[in-house]
Amino acid sequence: MNKFTIGLIVTVGILITGIAYMASTDLSLGQSTSDIVIINALNNIEYDQFRDNDTHYERADREKKYYGSMTDIELLENNSIEITFGEDYFDLRRDNTDVKSNLQSPPSTLENSRFVATIQEGQTFVAGCNHFGDMPNRPNEAENTPAKQIHVLKYNGITEKNGTSYYGFAHEAGYIPGDFECIFPEMVQHSLDIDFDISDINFYGDVWDFDWK
Repeated sequence: MNKFTIGLIVTVGILITGIAYMASTDLSLGQSTSDIVIINALNNIEYDQFRDNDTHYERADREKKYYGSMTDIELLENNSIEITFGEDYFDLRRDNTDVKSNLQSPPSTLENSRFVATIQEGQTFVAGCNHFGDMPNRPNEAENTPAKQIHVLKYNGITEKNGTSYYGFAHEAGYIPGDFECIFPEMVQHSLDIDFDISDINFYGDVWDFDWK
């Protein structure tokens, strides 16, 4: 066995050991293989080349649901908020059909369809994940590439307008591969630890107290 072959074996052995160590480290932190896949996907969201974002202002006293999967919001100290998330906007619709693309979505198998989290001012998080059909403007991909659309929000605090309080959220849509499963509530949970790069262009402008369905 020559020196090159020995060196190659040693190098491969080191790489395998390193990969196994990193995987065991992630799992030792309580992250399953599924968790790691979700985190990697969220860390590699691609944005439309036009960065088509907007800013939502939601009445603090509204009784109907908020944008995306947010079903309830309560104001806490220091302008932080407690958000209750539901499974809507995660391809788990009652009629088993995604309303944007008419693609069939998997039926819900959730035992707990609610997730509650405290959000600080300036914090980003995921509020939805759904089919979006073919995305011709998805960067770095050929036209008609199937993709899932990820709805990312950034909480900007409380705004007053005409004597009414509003929660402000910057919103931008990003994309991940179409074969990725939109998993609730894990996608929301893991997104809380990621600082998403939301554009401040505000391409579509401000949306005040919209009646989200």
